[in-house]
Amino acid sequence: MSTHGVGIAGWGAAGRLMAAALANSARFRLAGVADTDAAARERAAAETGCRVHPEVASLAASADVDVVYVATPTATHLPAIRAAAAQGKHVISEKPLTTTLEDARLAVEAADHAGVVLLVGATHSYHAPVRVLRRLVEDGTLGPLLSVSANCHTDWHRRPRSAADLDAAQGNGLVLRQGAHQIDVLRYVCGGLTESVTGTTFGGADGTELGFSAQLAFPGGVHASAYYIGTGGFDSRFQTWGVGELGTFDVAPTPAAARFFALPGEGAVSPVFGTLAATFADGGAWVTPTGALVFAGGDVTEISAEDRASGWQALLAELAEALDGHPAVHTGRWGLATLEVALALHESARTGRRVGLHHQVPVSRSEE
Repeated sequence: MSTHGVGIAGWGAAGRLMAAALANSARFRLAGVADTDAAARERAAAETGCRVHPEVASLAASADVDVVYVATPTATHLPAIRAAAAQGKHVISEKPLTTTLEDARLAVEAADHAGVVLLVGATHSYHAPVRVLRRLVEDGTLGPLLSVSANCHTDWHRRPRSAADLDAAQGNGLVLRQGAHQIDVLRYVCGGLTESVTGTTFGGADGTELGFSAQLAFPGGVHASAYYIGTGGFDSRFQTWGVGELGTFDVAPTPAAARFFALPGEGAVSPVFGTLAATFADGGAWVTPTGALVFAGGDVTEISAEDRASGWQALLAELAEALDGHPAVHTGRWGLATLEVALALHESARTGRRVGLHHQVPVSRSEE
């Protein structure tokens, strides 16, 4: 089976994660790296041994590149997507898709006009345990879905941050950089068609988003809540068996931690982004690093997801399916819809009002 060459635009943390995923893929391979920073290009050449480019246009023009992964700053996503599409190359864009809905629409149009696949990922909705929860919603085992709750406590603001990292106008800040993950997960579990958002952001005197809280309404009276705080006052990994968003055991099972929550110390796990729990008419479910705990009729059972792809491997699997002509979930339109919810959260926080949504799309039939 022939492989597809993937070019990475932006040699940062996300670019390295994609490169690691490509190294373990039978369908895709690393075919080049682009970065406007000379030092980054030197590091990419030394770390990968592949050809490096000074700009996305040059990477996209390479005959060895079939797909461009755009991991450049959000404000540059639209021109990067246009450059790749113009060369007939498929695109994976980091989230958020763009900084504005109009730019997101133009990105979708560029891909449509060129007849190329545009995916937005990898978000935490790609993880196998989240897909287990979605399946519980679809098969109706626990009755109709009533609500979903996503909560995350991290030290995001204690990590090195530039002024640009915190600027929502540049597609950054906590809501767009981190909240997009929670929004994507909640939209996926609840079917995609968010009807409205009510929320608030809270932070320091300089207006920095230290955290946010949001309520998302879905058809049928289903409601979802998202809460995120990035000040490091508490760590959600104590509630997720010591496993964090990279799929590693980040909290040692010390006696003190074990008394707080029983933490396993080995085994294959999926990344988790804080806690995720759902309430159904006839029970409930709690996502774990290995699947989901299901509560029904007084019993607790576990649905395992240990043999299913998560994260970057799941993203590449969806790309392969899309290239073979199958419907994808995380399309450009899906990314636009997630961006709409995030921007509506900003608007609700600013106005104190519920904000209706108009560009939502459902989970594709292939996932139902």
